[in-house]
Amino acid sequence: MLQSAVIRPYNPSDFGQILEIEKEAFNPVNPSYNVYLYSTFCNRFLVVDFHGKVAGYIATMDLSPWEEKIISFAVKKNFRQRGLGKLLLNHVLSEIRKTGKKYVILEVRVSNVIAQRLYKKMGFVVKDVIPNYYHDGEDALLMQLQLTERES
Repeated sequence: MLQSAVIRPYNPSDFGQILEIEKEAFNPVNPSYNVYLYSTFCNRFLVVDFHGKVAGYIATMDLSPWEEKIISFAVKKNFRQRGLGKLLLNHVLSEIRKTGKKYVILEVRVSNVIAQRLYKKMGFVVKDVIPNYYHDGEDALLMQLQLTERES
C-alpha cells in the first residue's frame, strides 16, 4: 500500500489540498496565511502524495546550525492509520540527519496522544510543557529528538 505513496516538495498547486488538511487538523485562525508561511519561510515543505491526492504534509525550519524545528505536520483524517505519517516523518528526519544537525524539536497539544505516541516511537522525548501555547488556551508539550551522540 505504501508503495503508492510519493514524498515530494510542496508545489503551489497543492495549496487547496494543504489548506483542507490544515483546517481539518488544527482549526487555525488563518489557515491560508499558515500555508503561505510554510511555503515561504520553511526550508523543508514536503507532501506525501497518495494516488494523486495530498494525504499529508510536513514543514520544518532551521533554528540554528545544530537544530531544526518541525513547524507543522498533519495527515488528512481519511488517510490516517495507514503509515503515511510515519513514512513522511521518517523521510524528513533522514533528510535532517544528512545535514549534521543534532536536534529536532516540535510542539504538540497535550491532548494529542496519538501524535505523541508516534513521536515517542521515533525517539522524541518530552522536554517541557508550554502553558497556554495554542489559541484556545491548551498547553503544548515541547518534544526533542537527539539525532547524534553528544560529544564528551
